[in-house]
Amino acid sequence: MFEHVLVAIDFSPAWPRVRQRLEALGKLGVARATLVYVMSSRYPAAPEERHRAHYENRLAEEAASLAEIGMECDFRIAVGEPGRELVRAAEKAGADLLLLGDRGHGKVHDFLVGSTALDTARLTTLPVWLEPVHGAFVAGNDVLLLATDGSANAAAAEEVTEKLAPRFARRVALTACCATENESCERSDAESHLTTLAGRIEGLETRIESADPRDAIVALAGELPADLTVVGKRGRNAMSELLLGSTAEAVCRRVHRPVLLVPAGV
Repeated sequence: MFEHVLVAIDFSPAWPRVRQRLEALGKLGVARATLVYVMSSRYPAAPEERHRAHYENRLAEEAASLAEIGMECDFRIAVGEPGRELVRAAEKAGADLLLLGDRGHGKVHDFLVGSTALDTARLTTLPVWLEPVHGAFVAGNDVLLLATDGSANAAAAEEVTEKLAPRFARRVALTACCATENESCERSDAESHLTTLAGRIEGLETRIESADPRDAIVALAGELPADLTVVGKRGRNAMSELLLGSTAEAVCRRVHRPVLLVPAGV
């Protein structure tokens, strides 16, 4: 379903993992990649413009290597704030997916994820695949997990899941209802929506949990374990820095396996 992916590349030790995911996405239909290296203006030690030729040569080598495995590939260099430049590059290239590495979980995790990956996710109107770059590579297509609350914000994530579903052996949809005095009404609505969704996705397993959605999604993604967790996010506007949504952001920060963020309206 995805054909053209924009890939953030920084030539760090994380790149081999991101490239491994890019090759795996080729088996899901991705035929073209645009590699983008951003000379960041965020840090005092940002690469100087005079180093451009060095990075162009490295990008050309990576593009040629990907072409050898049958993937059409081009590349470009941008200068500026990484998240914003990646979004601009994706729009200019006509990509339909962004692929970024998530550097891991620990003392510096919030800084690293918040600095580029989540900034990009907040600003873009395209789906974003976050690939953890530490731990074992998730190579299989065994379990696909959809987190949905049945809202308009989740509709695009449901549609993407429906298209991805045939690629996975097991498909699971989760709705979490917070424990409130209206929980019985919420549960009835969730059951109705999930039943409708199961009619669209063959073999879909449905679950309803009485818990905070952030905790329920993270727990189930680890329990299954999910090869990919799909979650919707709110769209972009002038308040973009606030619009990722607490549930989507929690999933990005706490699920240590691949996550696909799908903006509303995709």
